[in-house]
Amino acid sequence: MPGAAAGLAAAPSPVPGAAASLPDPTSPPVPPPVGSPPPPVAATPPAAPLRRARRTGPPAIFPLVRLAFGQLERTPAVGGWLAERLWFRLPAPPSAAERERRTPPGGEPFETTWAGGVVRGRVYGDWGLPTAYLVHGWGGWWQQLSAHIQPLVDGGMCVVAFDAPSHGGSDAGRFGGRSTTFVEMGEALAAVAADFGRPAVVVAHSAGAMASLLAIDAGLDVEALALLAPPVSVEPIQRLVATSLGVGPRSERVMRERAERRVGLPMQALDLVDLASRQRSLPRLLVVHDRHDREAPLAGAVELVTAWHGARLLVTDRLGHHRVMWHPDVVARVAGFADDAAEEVRRSAR
Repeated sequence: MPGAAAGLAAAPSPVPGAAASLPDPTSPPVPPPVGSPPPPVAATPPAAPLRRARRTGPPAIFPLVRLAFGQLERTPAVGGWLAERLWFRLPAPPSAAERERRTPPGGEPFETTWAGGVVRGRVYGDWGLPTAYLVHGWGGWWQQLSAHIQPLVDGGMCVVAFDAPSHGGSDAGRFGGRSTTFVEMGEALAAVAADFGRPAVVVAHSAGAMASLLAIDAGLDVEALALLAPPVSVEPIQRLVATSLGVGPRSERVMRERAERRVGLPMQALDLVDLASRQRSLPRLLVVHDRHDREAPLAGAVELVTAWHGARLLVTDRLGHHRVMWHPDVVARVAGFADDAAEEVRRSAR
């Protein structure tokens, strides 16, 4: 594919984080009512000292568990089975009260049936307008992206936010209530889009980026993609899981083989650059990534933007893997990008 050097060269300077005001990096701030004036975007970084983001990868494992995986290296079939089960186990969801507190007022709830069950979400703005979809990441919930709702509605868009299978308020997927796959997440996005119309823009965080590209690969027609902290391949995720658990190389090979059987695809097929290279045409792309993201390395985002003709890259600083979802400067940049996509949709409909 043609390179996108211009997109890289034009990337703006880093956006500083504001960790001092956000005690929990996985939980977004309480949103204002939809329709209220948007908060001003700070022209200068805050003077308060920045706090290091809390690690949000696999939890710290007791030494005894790491020791157990060391012993299981003698029987890699067992070690790989257990590691794969833990890899695909979703973290505990936030409480209903927490989700309610983070839900913007207004909107209408909806349910969509997909091949594996029912997903639930909320739609804001008027139906029939250019439509934006919010796609959370692994173990996430749609309210994490709620900061984007008001700017998108103010820009004349209908905004559809939903929980992926086995997440939040949606039903369990094919693998039970605490597990799913990127493939299922992509299928759910396609089903929701079939109900609400062609996406003018998809705003996706982390694993939601893989789900979105899988949906596009399966035929979903998207005008524009805004990917926040996307993991470009499964390899870094696999290594993070194996290292955290203390999984040995023989067990890790079994873990990967079992994961590929579960997903129904070789892990290489989930590589975003490979997925993009298979498309006859590509949506316009904005990637937002923090240079200190420890869960999805920035190098992957650079590789993706370089391979995706016309793509743009916004590099942030000290926002980590989660705060990049709702920092005001990021939200404003995504809203401007979505405005351009919505205008293109309106032009095409004339």
